[in-house]
Amino acid sequence: MSKKRKHPDKIAKYEIKQVIGKGSMGVVYEAWDPFVQRPVAIKVAHPYDSDPAAAQKAREGFFSEVYTAGRMHHPAIVSVYDAGQIDELNYIVMEFVDGETLQEYVTGKKTLSTDQVIDIIYQCAKGLDYVHRQGIIHRDLKPGNIMLSHDGEVKIMDFSIAHIDQGEQTEASVLGSPMYLPPEQLTEEKRLVEQSDIYSLGAVMYALLARRPLYKASNLKSLIYQITEVEPDSLSFIRPDLPQQVIDIVEKCLNKIIYQRYDSAHQLATELSRAYGRLRGVGERIDMQEKWTTLRYLNFFRDFSDEQISEVVDASEWVDFAKNDTIISEGEIETSFYIIAKGGVEVWRNDQPVGRMYQGDCFGETAFIKREQRIATITARTDVTLMVVSRSVLDKVSVDTQLQYYRIFLETLVTRLSKTTDQLIEQDKPR
Repeated sequence: MSKKRKHPDKIAKYEIKQVIGKGSMGVVYEAWDPFVQRPVAIKVAHPYDSDPAAAQKAREGFFSEVYTAGRMHHPAIVSVYDAGQIDELNYIVMEFVDGETLQEYVTGKKTLSTDQVIDIIYQCAKGLDYVHRQGIIHRDLKPGNIMLSHDGEVKIMDFSIAHIDQGEQTEASVLGSPMYLPPEQLTEEKRLVEQSDIYSLGAVMYALLARRPLYKASNLKSLIYQITEVEPDSLSFIRPDLPQQVIDIVEKCLNKIIYQRYDSAHQLATELSRAYGRLRGVGERIDMQEKWTTLRYLNFFRDFSDEQISEVVDASEWVDFAKNDTIISEGEIETSFYIIAKGGVEVWRNDQPVGRMYQGDCFGETAFIKREQRIATITARTDVTLMVVSRSVLDKVSVDTQLQYYRIFLETLVTRLSKTTDQLIEQDKPR
């Protein structure tokens, strides 16, 4: 690449259009994917240190975003499409969002109404709830890491330092942008919990409403002291026009004591929805999008068209079960079958566990078709979200979509019979 060029003309198959962002880890370009015929964003890492060990560590840090964001599918999370290395060029290909980061609304010339801010934070909370349910903590939520499209849709991005929870309390070094980090990440504790991300989201909400960050500091030491020891200026003084409910929500997010914040991002979203009833419509839109995306990536619906997925979502009923709940009981006559959208279940017969089923599996379809008694009990092995399809629901979809269901039922039945036959053959083999 010529030193005179501001950017390459092409990276792999992607045609570079222009620079749209720069950060500590690299440069972001707007590009065009000629094969899929869509715009994309490409993050290219800065040249690495000449020391091989340091270069390898930096490379792992850069590509860690692929390992985390690449496994998530949610309307409020930026999608990762591709990644690779060409010579010394390391790149990640992501969804292109036609808009700006929220930083433009904190320090730039653009402004947002209070309603818009609440709408944005609500969408972020819904996305954050999804992220946390995947066992991931973002750790670096800030205005510069949240895109707002010109259509008003939010996209959380930059999972390069995200932490994947392994079920244990974990310590972490001070990474991310200190201005938006919670006190516990800046002290000797350095704990990583869901409420840490909630604090950061509260700090973003404060900055959008106040049009400035929480604190002013001339150096890092002063900033850390203020975050850990000093309460920020109250929004009631900065924005006396704000409803008290909004101020209370922000202050609860920003509580320096972890357990006095919201327990979850879902709880925060619920509180925002209650504070502003009009957001219930936004919530339904986000929920519908999340359901559509969930089904699109389930193996059960792999041969369904996008239009059929939309049809299924519109006509579907979704039910949550807590771990160890009984979903269906042996001997019951049921007029529905179930598709596991999230989580896993245990199959029991005669009070003995006989198998497990996972995300994307269906159960109850045989009794549904034959209108017979259930031959097994199903319990929730984890917290579970099920799509319940009753006869009345199935009647709402087109004939083609109904045929797709029955075709998959047949494939499932054949697969199960084949496995049963193999097991019987194995048992009959001479020892």
